[in-house]
Amino acid sequence: MNYIPAIYFGILTFILLKKRGLDACSYISIIYMTTSVLAIAIDVMGLNPNLVSFASLLPTVVYCILLTLFIIPFSVIDINEYDGILFRSKKLIRVVNYVYFVSFVFYLLAYLGDLHFILTYGDFNELKRYVYEGDAYQLTQYPTIIELFLYPIRIIVNSSVIMIFIFFFNITFLNEKWWINAMAVIGSTTVILAGILAIDRSRTFFWVLLIGLAVAMFWNQMSAKIKSVAISFSSVLLLAAATYAVSVTKDRFEDRDGGSEGGIVTYLGQPYYYFCQIWDYYPAPDGVTTKTLFPSVHKFIFHDFESPVAYQTEMGLKSNMDLGVFYTHLGSFMLSAGKFGPFMITIVYILLFYFVFKERDVVRNVENKKLICFPFEKLMIMYFLLSIPTVGCICYYYENYYVEIVTYLLTAMIFWVKDDNEQVLTVRK
Repeated sequence: MNYIPAIYFGILTFILLKKRGLDACSYISIIYMTTSVLAIAIDVMGLNPNLVSFASLLPTVVYCILLTLFIIPFSVIDINEYDGILFRSKKLIRVVNYVYFVSFVFYLLAYLGDLHFILTYGDFNELKRYVYEGDAYQLTQYPTIIELFLYPIRIIVNSSVIMIFIFFFNITFLNEKWWINAMAVIGSTTVILAGILAIDRSRTFFWVLLIGLAVAMFWNQMSAKIKSVAISFSSVLLLAAATYAVSVTKDRFEDRDGGSEGGIVTYLGQPYYYFCQIWDYYPAPDGVTTKTLFPSVHKFIFHDFESPVAYQTEMGLKSNMDLGVFYTHLGSFMLSAGKFGPFMITIVYILLFYFVFKERDVVRNVENKKLICFPFEKLMIMYFLLSIPTVGCICYYYENYYVEIVTYLLTAMIFWVKDDNEQVLTVRK
């Protein structure tokens, strides 16, 4: 049974790569092919026989079909078919760039001592155990006036991965100075600092996944020179992020069956099995709710959603089940809406795609030539939407209400705040 997703996504990946080469759709298909192969590895390596026993036919079929519906819609959009990108947001992008870079600087300075303590503690496993036991490491507390200043920075930190998109857009289409590009990619890493402070490798993994998404989105528009710059510039940070993630994995799994390698395989291969478990056995004690779909509304208005981790714990107690840790974004919706949950997010996703992209061509006359352009605003929304299945191989990205709020805000800003002068951007040579 557990071979079906690997075979299915292997075939889908082959078809997409043959038809379109490397792009966002084929990249996401590669992700699910990889996690499906690692799910098989859990079985072959004998890492967790009880986990493997959760695989069953119906949830496997639902899993493959619904994930395909997250990949295929964007296969109809080919940026290569357009003459350029219609861009009217340069000032806004500059402001966002400065805001995230300044946030990185202040966040780093505020918690530099905490970062030093955690990175030199010597046992990530022990620190993480304290988190699970409700006795997590407490960050430095500052006077109230400083805490009020740091609060919006902590909100911004959660969404700093948007700077990955802006960095790759800059180097592909804009003639920005090197230090502007450096600020963008450095600003994107604040979420990694937040992950380290929480003894959490997931945020680092999300950052890596979303770099891959941005590369795939812009790959076919990058010149050979820009590709080399992009690869070399991001490789250093990827190496640093991977070093941290491997260090946490080593400390947490080196004494278990399979060691560190088995820990990595289990980490990435488990979501499929837990999806099957929740589908087959979870009684959905909350019934059908929108807590996962609109976490900020339920957090700040209805006051019935504290955080994803707290909600998972609550549902585990109510259902008397060990819900695991990761179960893909489809499984995340089952926690709050039962078996209807995966269909709920799929329907919302497809409807958003339809209404945002049903009219996507903009015609402009440039030097007596009629150019068909793709709006920058819709390119950015494409990144926001594709982040769902990309990070979805682990969990639902927007269940973090701060990420949800900032995404809403940025989406509104790119439509409302526009420069007086518009540009038609073509590929930089």
